[in-house]
Amino acid sequence: MSNDKVKLLSMPFAFEEVEAKVQVTSKDASKGLRGMVVFYLKSRAIQNRLDEVIGHLNWKNQYVDWKEVEAKDPKDKSVKIQKSQLCGISIYNEERQEWVDKFDGAECSDIEPIKGGLSDSFKRAACMWGIGRYLYEMEGIWVDVEQRGNTSIIKDNQKGILKNAYDTAVKKIIDARKNPGASQPVPNGNAGGSPPTHTQPANNQPKQQRSATAAQQNQSSTPPPPAPQNASVKQPPPVQPASKSEPKPPNNALPTHAFKIHSMKSAGKESQLVELCSPEGELTPAYVRASEQGIAVGVHLQNVRLEERSGSYGKYNLLTGYEIAAAA
Repeated sequence: MSNDKVKLLSMPFAFEEVEAKVQVTSKDASKGLRGMVVFYLKSRAIQNRLDEVIGHLNWKNQYVDWKEVEAKDPKDKSVKIQKSQLCGISIYNEERQEWVDKFDGAECSDIEPIKGGLSDSFKRAACMWGIGRYLYEMEGIWVDVEQRGNTSIIKDNQKGILKNAYDTAVKKIIDARKNPGASQPVPNGNAGGSPPTHTQPANNQPKQQRSATAAQQNQSSTPPPPAPQNASVKQPPPVQPASKSEPKPPNNALPTHAFKIHSMKSAGKESQLVELCSPEGELTPAYVRASEQGIAVGVHLQNVRLEERSGSYGKYNLLTGYEIAAAA
């Protein structure tokens, strides 16, 4: 496969070819219900891209059972079996006369578990080939939404705002590719100023923990998760003496650990997502306010307190307490 085809696979999609979903909702006294929207691809768009660039007969995919793990529900302590699968997308390389495989995996989803898990693993495998990877460089866009049952819907009059923000972000990404030396941040397209205060996370939140190896392999294929902007969470305290007693954690607090900050990613103007690496190499994603002092990649934390929150759209972790132990 030529480099030209590789570039064509990774080219951004037109606005009409991508899907938008509300990841976080929040209420604002003056603007009403607001939602942070992110873009994603449906499997059909990926299939069309492969057909157009590679050819119908020159690519194929396959699914492989990965593993089953016991997942404990922190609320009722019940144990369920969590299944997952790998998907591989193979493209025929005419020059080498062989099939080149790229695999990635996903767990079964909460809604339509088998279908959702297969679809997610297919999208992640496509991202390994560069298809849709640019979407994960884009931050969320805040627009007006309305509530319909348990679902937040983007208002019709906001579609133009979304298109303008998407096209602007795509242009900056393309310009950055043409001139790699001049890195440009991709704007979040916020059409209404800073996000409002009270937030509610949506589904597709990152799982509580995943292995360091899997996280590194899938880092480029995991969409930027929503952040609880100014959520009703106590601000993590500054560095405190180890002898100072900690308040008793709430019932839904996760166990206390010592961690090293493995990675950081912006999750809006006032929040960021950090990956906390345990001594055993397990990664735990958690949200923290961007204003927190001392939070940086390589910093070691002790007496870490993670509180698991749950909304109608899923679960997520908040970093509600820590002490800075050392910097790498």
